[in-house]
Amino acid sequence: MNDLRNWLLECQKIAPELVDWIGIYFKASYLNDEDSTDLVLGPFIGEETEHTRIPIDRGMCGLALREEKIVNVADVRQEAEHIACSLTTRSELVIPLADESGALIAELDIDSNTLDAFSPEIEKKFIEFSKTFKHKK
Repeated sequence: MNDLRNWLLECQKIAPELVDWIGIYFKASYLNDEDSTDLVLGPFIGEETEHTRIPIDRGMCGLALREEKIVNVADVRQEAEHIACSLTTRSELVIPLADESGALIAELDIDSNTLDAFSPEIEKKFIEFSKTFKHKK
């Protein structure tokens, strides 16, 4: 997982002034061969979180993989479905991540303490970088 931690460090450089927490949540079915739809926290950079396992039917992370779409929340305090990993988080960007065959196996979760942090231009940069994601079990 050191390669993924290095990948996260590079990703963070896109907008270091905005990224207060960044991590990868994997589908438990992929990472641990579990009969589960839960998401399991892999490597991350930032404060510890108690949310190391998230049901796919909850939160912005669940929404991104459940609906297979990018989720960009300008103000997480306005989203009833948001799971607060930190009370200081104001914005969140979640980008589904695919394996080499194109199957969605994980997601990049980025939290910012800045309100409306992820403009379309910044979001696009993170999306482009996400295409470099590679993971081998």
